Amino acid sequence: MPSACNSAVPCYGSPVMPVRVILALIAMLSLAACQSVSGEGLSTASTAAPAAPAKPQAETYSPETVAVGGGLNVDIYDPNEKKTGLFALVANRSGAPKAPVVVYVHGGGWIKGERTKVYSLPSWAKSRGYMLVSVDYRPVPKTSIDGQISDIVRAIKWVRANISSHGGDPSRIVIMGHSAGSHLVAMIGVRKLAGPLAGVVANDVQAYDLEQYYRLRNDSMDRVYVKTFGRNRANWKKWSPATYVDRGSGYPPFLILYSRSDYIRRKALANSFAGKLRDRGTKVALFDGKGYTHGSIARGIGNSREVTAAIDTFLKTVFN
Repeated sequence: MPSACNSAVPCYGSPVMPVRVILALIAMLSLAACQSVSGEGLSTASTAAPAAPAKPQAETYSPETVAVGGGLNVDIYDPNEKKTGLFALVANRSGAPKAPVVVYVHGGGWIKGERTKVYSLPSWAKSRGYMLVSVDYRPVPKTSIDGQISDIVRAIKWVRANISSHGGDPSRIVIMGHSAGSHLVAMIGVRKLAGPLAGVVANDVQAYDLEQYYRLRNDSMDRVYVKTFGRNRANWKKWSPATYVDRGSGYPPFLILYSRSDYIRRKALANSFAGKLRDRGTKVALFDGKGYTHGSIARGIGNSREVTAAIDTFLKTVFN
C-alpha cells in the first residue's frame, strides 16, 4: 500500500492517529477555551464587567484580648499582620513606625454595654493604620461614675505603658467614646487623669453639664440619668465635664459630634461645652449630625462619608 505521507499531511508512521494524541489535543483545546472565557492564564483581556466591591464588614479580624488588672480586659486590634519567628525578629529590628492608638470606650447608658460593641471601627482603623484598643468598665450600679472613670484610666495607663510592644505608639493616643462612653472620655480629658493625650472624640451625649441638661428638660431628668447620677445636685456638678473646664487650661483637642436625637437640646449642650473649651484655649471641632440618629452616628464611622470624614480629618490633624 502506498504511503499516506506527503507534504500536506504529516506522517507519524501510521495513517491512524494514536488515541493518546487525540486525548491530549482535546485537553489542550478545553484548556484554551477555559482561558478564553475566564480571562485567566496567558490571556489578560476581558470584556466582562468588573465585580462589584464587597460590602465592608463590621469586623474583618479578631482582636487580642489582654488583662489589665482589676478584673478588666482590653481588646487590641492590630492593623499589621502578626509575624512569628525570624520574621518577628526582623520586623522588631526594622525600626518600622509605631501605629497611632485609638482607645475606644463603648456606650450603654452607663448601666450596660460591652467592649466588643465596636461597630465598624476595627476595619476602619485597620484601613488607616491605626491601632484600636477597646476597653472594659464596670456598669452602674456595680460602681459609680468615679469607678467607671477609674476603670478606663487604668486601661489607658496600661496602654501607655505596654502598647509599644504590640506595635502601637504610646506618644500618640486618642480616646474616643460613644454615648455614655462619650461622657466618660470627656471627663477624663478635662480632668487630665490619663496623662498626655493627642485628642478626645466625644460622640453624641447630653451629659456635659447635668444642671443645664435638667433645665433644658423643663426641670426633669431622664430615668437612666436618675439611675446613673441620682438626684444629689452636688454629684451632678461633680460628674459634669463642664465643671472642670472652668478650672484650668491646656486640655487636649476635642471633636464633639451630636445627632438629631433630641436635636435642639443635644445641639445646645454640645455647643455650650465646646464654647467653654474654646474659652480656655482648647482646639474644638464640632460635627452637626442632624442626618443621623444616636445609633447611626456611631455606626457611621467607616460607613458614612460625612461621619467618617469628620473623624478622619480630626485624627489626621492631631496624630501628625
